[in-house]
Amino acid sequence: MEHQIDRGELVARVHAALKKRLPGFVVRSQQQAMMNRALGLFGRSQTGLIEAPTGTGKSLGYLLPGLASALVDDRLLVIATATASLQDQLAKDIPLLSDAFVACGMPPIRMAVAKGRERHVCPLRLQDATSVKDMFEGEDDAVLDMISDRFAGKRWNGLRDTLPVPVSVLQWKRINNTANTCAGKRCALYEECPYYLTQEAIRQAHVVITNHDYLLSCLAHIPSSPLAAEGTMYVFDEAHHLPPKMLSTFARRLDLGSFPDELLSSVLPLCAEHRRTIELSAASAKARWDESSAMLTAALGSKGMCRFPLGKPPEAIAEVLAELLKEVSGLKSGLDNAKDSFRTNRSMSSKPRAQNALLDIGDMKFGQLIGEIEAARSCLSDFSSDAEIARWVTRGLGPVLCCSPFDSAGIAKRHVWPVVKTAVLTSATLTTLGSFNATLRNLGLPQETSVLRLSSPFDYTQSRVVVPRLAPDGTAKAHARLVKAYVAEKGVRAAGHVGVLVYFTSRKLMNECYEYLPEHERSMVLLQGQWQPSAMIAEHRRRIDDGAKSIIFGLDTLGEGIDLPGRYCSLVLISRLPFPSPDDPVIATHAEFLSAKGLDPFRMLTLPKAGLKFAQVCGRLVRREGDGGDIVVLDQRIVTKRYGMSLLRGTEFTTIHST
Repeated sequence: MEHQIDRGELVARVHAALKKRLPGFVVRSQQQAMMNRALGLFGRSQTGLIEAPTGTGKSLGYLLPGLASALVDDRLLVIATATASLQDQLAKDIPLLSDAFVACGMPPIRMAVAKGRERHVCPLRLQDATSVKDMFEGEDDAVLDMISDRFAGKRWNGLRDTLPVPVSVLQWKRINNTANTCAGKRCALYEECPYYLTQEAIRQAHVVITNHDYLLSCLAHIPSSPLAAEGTMYVFDEAHHLPPKMLSTFARRLDLGSFPDELLSSVLPLCAEHRRTIELSAASAKARWDESSAMLTAALGSKGMCRFPLGKPPEAIAEVLAELLKEVSGLKSGLDNAKDSFRTNRSMSSKPRAQNALLDIGDMKFGQLIGEIEAARSCLSDFSSDAEIARWVTRGLGPVLCCSPFDSAGIAKRHVWPVVKTAVLTSATLTTLGSFNATLRNLGLPQETSVLRLSSPFDYTQSRVVVPRLAPDGTAKAHARLVKAYVAEKGVRAAGHVGVLVYFTSRKLMNECYEYLPEHERSMVLLQGQWQPSAMIAEHRRRIDDGAKSIIFGLDTLGEGIDLPGRYCSLVLISRLPFPSPDDPVIATHAEFLSAKGLDPFRMLTLPKAGLKFAQVCGRLVRREGDGGDIVVLDQRIVTKRYGMSLLRGTEFTTIHST
């Protein structure tokens, strides 16, 4: 800018412009407080947490100060969310805000949307998948041909999310862009590659919208990414998802029921003088692979999962996996050498790039195979290391090796905060048990980090948390029987509430409650698993709009992200306090390590997780001004245990009623 503009003054002017432009625009004190805090954090290049309840206007609360700072200070603003729906909404909101900034004398805002690399098509792989035709062309080939026609005709931008027809996971894996199959600028089709076009758009943008997974992957593995540029400002919306997202970024799995024989066969003809060495190495690796598979199948027995206490597999299993790691590492080394030779020969080719497609495809096949071998090597390496992580085996095509860190704080300290110096982390549920302490601990942030907990703009006097006097203890043998009876009588048959949400912590209990109902009453229930979430919500609304009653039976994922205001949801039934499953291998291993250090896993791990989920489920009731109703907890522990009031402190409620 030609002269320095006061960010606070600019935010106030744009805010005033929005009030004039948007009918029904409501100014809330909570939103103003959020804008002031975010503006200060961006201006001082600091990191802070803001809990902003439903109705705050959270998106605008960080967008206005973030965009103003991006324009005035010429800094990139990166906004990362957990859900695609919020990303889509932000992409619609920012052009409207850009108009308001322009009306205040600022330049138009340049926006880019960054999806994961593998969400983009690879033009070369698409060309390879559709170039060979035969008389037995199947349904998969017809779908890929349609995709190819759309891409060639510039009627599709190459992003999976914008495809007008559904494409299966296996179909997409044949044509998507991956780091291992990509030749970058060496590729003949580089100039038309959707992924690299997106990267260039990011470099030119004032603001980038992305998702947690992709941003964390860039911060941890791609230091040259434009999303990791020095001076970047970050907003992590839906930030309560960050700790588990950090764990999943570094989790590994390897299905020993699938050795890449077919891909290896397609690459061998390209290996020239390395072919015999690779054939011998592959045969040795395959023998160890099968030996490991047999041993782990025996360890599983009839169980669906076998978790190793403290993440330590038995010595016999550890030894055979260590040998497999050596063989897989040797195979990868041989393939790397063969690929280097292939590339050297390619660089000496006299063919013009446009006529070099076969060499491009060969390079791509090498990359795909080496990528699969490297993924196996990484998992085996983590499984064989001394790192304090969770390790277990489950079932897939064969036994599946799984390992995952459980210390999200350590990951954040190593991979996130060294890059992210300026950030606003926000969500409707950042506190648990009424405090930011657990969240700060899980994020690896110091306790003196700036935090702000905003009050709800809504009136909760017409809403209650209720515990029936006959509600059982959630651990009692009679619990399931009494829940089935209560849900049927009060949730399904009773008048007074046309929109009901029943939250279950167990799929087994949810299905039992559904089967308990007579057939004519089951027709009133929308059962999670029988519907896509968006279709289920739409059907629930349609039924109520048509004058019928509708009940949703849902699990963990329905505890957040559902917006059912007014009569669409005036009764929430919570079947049991939402403590995490003791069978979760990551949580169970984490608890063992805490106990080994003399710490209390219930207070440090289990209870905070339950508190966060309880607050999220309670948040389904009041979504708009004037909403009200009851949250009925069918678990007596919330009133009989000392931690009951701690759970309540994480919500907008202060009293538990008994009926």
